[in-house]
Amino acid sequence: MSTIDDRLNQIIRELISSGITLEQAVEAFEAKYIVAAMKENRGNVTKASVVLGVHRNTLHNKLRSQAMLSGYVATIRPRRTSSRRGAGARSRTSGHDGAKKD
Repeated sequence: MSTIDDRLNQIIRELISSGITLEQAVEAFEAKYIVAAMKENRGNVTKASVVLGVHRNTLHNKLRSQAMLSGYVATIRPRRTSSRRGAGARSRTSGHDGAKKD
């Protein structure tokens, strides 16, 4: 039975002989690791971030930025923009129908 270290060394040798750069290897590994954590936690970003040891916002940013993780982008809320927040705040302060109160 091989150890994790033996398996990693074999993978590293294969990547180097295939001409994969360190950046490409790290990006691919990170994406696979994140996908595995997301699957394990049924798409729950908060729980996956705990397992991964990163802040929830960091995981959200990685999910949004990495092309390989695009399948999980739909499972997270879109970023709020300041204009959307402002519009929501204004609608709560006005009446139910949006008309100004006298």
